[in-house]
Amino acid sequence: MSNVMDGIRILEVAEHTFVPAASGILADWGAEVIKIEHVTRGDAARGLGSTGIAGFSGKVAVLMEHANRGKKSLGLDLTKDEGREILYKLAGISDVFLTNKMAGVRSRLQIEVDDIKAHNPNIVYVRGTGYGNRGPDTDAGCRDAGRTRSPPDLAAGHHADVPRAVH
Repeated sequence: MSNVMDGIRILEVAEHTFVPAASGILADWGAEVIKIEHVTRGDAARGLGSTGIAGFSGKVAVLMEHANRGKKSLGLDLTKDEGREILYKLAGISDVFLTNKMAGVRSRLQIEVDDIKAHNPNIVYVRGTGYGNRGPDTDAGCRDAGRTRSPPDLAAGHHADVPRAVH
């Protein structure tokens, strides 16, 4: 396979499988992917085997390994200025910022489009969402390892915007 993404640096702040699997493919294609994980527990997918949600045999967390193959990983506390400062420096030298954090979390962590673009106006900001970036369900939890809530009731007129992945 040719490395069509060779020379592209991707900065990822995402967990579970939705979005990390996409950047795993980009790493397969030659991109350098730097995954930012929670400073103490890492990606939440690391603990799925011990919860009973996913039946893993052995010591390898298959979902975690598959979605995060070929990546570099760094644990940062993005709730602290020091952690965000390092993230912003990495954003300054990256081509793509990739996240699946919900709108409220992105706001609290100061990783919204304007926050990242302040450190690199040319970065491509990509977000994957479960229910879109606007509307009543923007902060509704939606996980690929098992739903945390029911989908919106479209028949009752309750709906979320169509998920928008690229800003």
